[in-house]
Amino acid sequence: MELARMGVHMLINDSAELRSAQSAVWIVGVDDPHYYGCDDLAQAMSGVPADGFKLLLAHSPELYDEAAALGIDLYLCGHTDGGQIRLPRPFRGRWATPIRNAACPPEYAYGEWRHQGLQGYTTAGVGASLLPIRYNCPPEIVGIELRRSYRE
Repeated sequence: MELARMGVHMLINDSAELRSAQSAVWIVGVDDPHYYGCDDLAQAMSGVPADGFKLLLAHSPELYDEAAALGIDLYLCGHTDGGQIRLPRPFRGRWATPIRNAACPPEYAYGEWRHQGLQGYTTAGVGASLLPIRYNCPPEIVGIELRRSYRE
């Protein structure tokens, strides 16, 4: 409620258009699909043009399948904290990334990922949950630059 009093519009199952002189991006936000189950991506997408660039902000990557089906272009999320504790897998040469109960493929738990035509990024964030520790999973603040492709 404090954010609303300060004039911040929370995108809870809602969307907003961010427009410049030559292009627009639709920012779509949903309620937390992991803990609360009150997310409604279809409602959030109502009024968003099918051909517009759509950026989804969600707490977790769990809506990846629905987001791809609804034409989301870029999906940004957190929730997993990158696993917080990443231990080596002895025979694969990869790092084990616990998902923290997110209902999604393990490769969507941290970093850049793709699903059908959808691009996604799950950030490790800067905090921690349950235990105030991180091992082999440094905190991160991600900067993503969107560039418009010009087509003839």
